[in-house]
Amino acid sequence: MTTEALSPTRERSPLNNRLRAMLTQENIITLVVAIIVAGAVVVPLAVLFVSSFKVLDPLGWDTTWGFGNYVEMFTDRIIPKAFLNTLIISSGSTILATFLGVSLAWINARTNCPGRDYLEPYNLIPFFLSPFIGAIAWHNLGEPQTGLLNNWVRDIFGVDWALINIDNIYGVIWVTGIFFAPLVYLFVVGSLRRMDPSLEDSARTTGAGLIRTTMTITLPLVMPGILSGAIIVFVTSAGEFGVPFKLSAPYGWETLTTQIFSKAVGDDANHFLGAAMSMALGIITVLLIWIQQRYIAPRSFTTVTGKGFRPNVLDLGPWRWVAFGYNLMFIAVAVVLPIVCLIIVSLHPVWTGKIVWADITTINYVKTLFWWRPDAIAAATNGIVNSLILAFGGASIAMVMALVISYMIHRTKGFGVRMLDFLSVVPIGFPGIVLAMGVLVTYIQTPIYATLWILMLAYITRFFPYGQRNISSIMLAISEELDQSSRMAGASWFTTLWRITIPLLKPGLFAGWILLFIIFLRELSISIILFTTGTETLSVGVYYLTNFENEPLTAALSMAQTVLLLIAIYAFRRFAGREALTA
Repeated sequence: MTTEALSPTRERSPLNNRLRAMLTQENIITLVVAIIVAGAVVVPLAVLFVSSFKVLDPLGWDTTWGFGNYVEMFTDRIIPKAFLNTLIISSGSTILATFLGVSLAWINARTNCPGRDYLEPYNLIPFFLSPFIGAIAWHNLGEPQTGLLNNWVRDIFGVDWALINIDNIYGVIWVTGIFFAPLVYLFVVGSLRRMDPSLEDSARTTGAGLIRTTMTITLPLVMPGILSGAIIVFVTSAGEFGVPFKLSAPYGWETLTTQIFSKAVGDDANHFLGAAMSMALGIITVLLIWIQQRYIAPRSFTTVTGKGFRPNVLDLGPWRWVAFGYNLMFIAVAVVLPIVCLIIVSLHPVWTGKIVWADITTINYVKTLFWWRPDAIAAATNGIVNSLILAFGGASIAMVMALVISYMIHRTKGFGVRMLDFLSVVPIGFPGIVLAMGVLVTYIQTPIYATLWILMLAYITRFFPYGQRNISSIMLAISEELDQSSRMAGASWFTTLWRITIPLLKPGLFAGWILLFIIFLRELSISIILFTTGTETLSVGVYYLTNFENEPLTAALSMAQTVLLLIAIYAFRRFAGREALTA
C-alpha cells in the first residue's frame, strides 16, 4: 500500500519539477513587471478604443454604441480640414527638419567647418527646449503688426508692410521644422562619423566631385538614418499641440491635436468623439513607427569595415566659411533669436512691437508670481512647483522602471520578456495627446483623477521608453560574463543587478534621468488634457497666460521655464557628454 500511495507522487514529480523551474523568482518578477507595464500602456489605449464607439446623443444625456463618431469625423465642417492641415504641417515640417538636420550633420561630421566641435552642442539645444515656447517667441518676432522683426524692417527701410506673417500654417511648419531638426541630426550624425572613407575615395578617383560623391555615395549610405529621423519628425509633428494652438488655430488653421483638445476640455466637450479622433491619429502614427521599426531601423549598409580607419574630413576650401555661416544662422534662428525676443518682450510693461528703452522693467517677473490676477498667479506658482515634483519624481520612477525592464530584456530569459520588449516600443508610437485621452477616459471616475498622480502616470507611461532605450544601449555594451559570474557565485538576479550592473550603468542612468527631467519639465500635450485647478504644470501656466493676450507676462513665465531647461541641458551636457546623444 505504501508503494501504491507513493506511485502517483512519483508520476507527478516531473510536472512538479517543471512548475518549480517555471516559477522561479526571475520568471515571476518578469511576468509581474510585464503585467504592470501592460496595464499602464495597453489598458488606457484599449479603453480609448472602446470609448470611440460610444456615441453621445444630441442632448448629451445618453450614449449608444455605433460608428457615429467616425462618421462625424468625415462629415463635420472642421475636422476634415484639421486632418488635411495636420498632414500639410507634418509633411512640411518633415521636409524642412530633414534638410536642416542632414545638412548640419554632414557639415559637423564630415567637413572642415571651423569650430564645428563647439557649434554642435548649440545645434542640439532646440531638441530640449519647448516648441510651444518657440512658437510664443516667433509670434512676437513675426506677428504682422507687433512682430519685432517686422517693425525693424519698417523702421530701417521705411516701408509700411510686414516682412513675414508667422500666424498661419506655414509658421507652424517653420517653428516645428527648426525645433525638430535636431531629431534628424541625431539619427544621421553617428553614421556619418563611422563611415568608411574608402567608399568616397573610390568615387573621387573616378572623377566624381564633392556634390556628386555626397549625393550618390554618402547620403545613400546613411539613408536608413535619414528615413528613420524623417518618420519620427512626421509623427512628432502630427502630435504637436502647442505650436498650432499658438500660431494657427486662432486664425482658422485647426489641427487634429487642437480639435482633440477642444473635444476633451472645451465648451462642446465630447470625450467619445475626442476618443475617435485620437484613435485615428494614433493609428496613423503607430503605423509609421511600425514601418520605421520593422523595415527601416534594421536596415544598414556597411559604413564601417574591420580595418582601422579615420573618417575623411572633407576640405571645403573657401566654402568652409559658408558652412560656418550656415551653422551659425541655424543657431541664431533656432536658439538665440527666440530667447533674445522673449527677454526683450518680458522687460516691457506693454508690448507694442518696438523696444522702448525708457520702459525697461523686471516687474513682469514679479507680477507673474506674486502680483497680478490671483488665478494667473496660482497657475504660474502651481505650475513651477508641480512641474518640479513631476520632473524629479517622475524621472526617478521612470528610470527605475526603465532599468528593471532593460535588465529583464537583455539579461534574463523569463516569461514575458518578449511582451516587455514590445510594450517598451508602443508608447513611442502614440502622440502624448492621444495617450492622455486614453488615461482621461480610463481614470476620470477614479480617485487619482484631478491629482498629480494621474499626470505622473501618463508622463511615465509615455516617456519611460526614452530612458529604457538609453539604458539598453549601454547595457548591450557590457559583457554578460560579469552577470553570469555573479550568478554562478550564488548571487540572485537582484543582487547581481544592484552590485554589478547598476554601478556600471551609473553614467547612463544619470544621463537618462536628466533627459527625462527635461522632457517632463517642458511637457504640454499630456498636461493640457489632464490638468485641473491645482495641478497645473509650468507649460500649462504659460498656456493659461496666453489666454489673456498679455505677451510680456507670458514671455516672463516662458523665460522662467527656458532658464530651468537651459540649466538642465548644461547638466546633461556636463555629465553625459556628446556621445550620449550622437554616438
